[in-house]
Amino acid sequence: MELRKYENLDIGYMKDYVYNILKKNIMELSLKPGVCLKKEAISAELEVSITPIREAFARLADDELVDIFPQRGTYVSYINLEKIEQAKFMREHLERAVVKLACQEFNESYLIKLQTNIKMQEIYAEEEDYMKLFELDNKFHRLLFEGCNKGDIWSSIQQVSTHLSRLRILSLAANFNRPDVIADHQTIVDAIKGNNEQLAEKIIGKHISRIKIDGDKLKNEYPGYFK
Repeated sequence: MELRKYENLDIGYMKDYVYNILKKNIMELSLKPGVCLKKEAISAELEVSITPIREAFARLADDELVDIFPQRGTYVSYINLEKIEQAKFMREHLERAVVKLACQEFNESYLIKLQTNIKMQEIYAEEEDYMKLFELDNKFHRLLFEGCNKGDIWSSIQQVSTHLSRLRILSLAANFNRPDVIADHQTIVDAIKGNNEQLAEKIIGKHISRIKIDGDKLKNEYPGYFK
């Protein structure tokens, strides 16, 4: 097992460092679903004791990123389609509401932030940096909520979106729908600029429905990744 290292990751407390390293490797699929995580191998590679690894495993289990089986070992969890459907349901209903609100309440500064975000998406799409695209995609949707003073709701959505986030990262890595996703974002911004609630709601619904389409495609292409 070889872990990807992150030069800009703050070491801070060792238990947090180990947890963050493992979490990023799982989220970015460097550690694939179903892989057995061996404490001794991680200890040697990260040059840390077993204790922070054990603590990291417990936190990752709470995040639903690993499954711990007594006497058998700790394994990277499979991507759970049922959990994805629940997160999709929450996002679809809340984001339909928030884009309608954005058409009424957004000010110029947030429209500029959204437009800048889209330009950055286009740049990183050309560079095929799918992790940066994922971060910018998340930021785009977060800005929709923050611009309507609903940032805490976006934070709540993220708490139930672990499996959905892994699916989205896999989708971007597989180059599924990248141009369409960015085009959707631009149409949403244009609808908000024009105070067109009906169009904004329609496009955000279509946009989030891609989750189901991508999930079906990815399950066929990567059957060993899914539960």
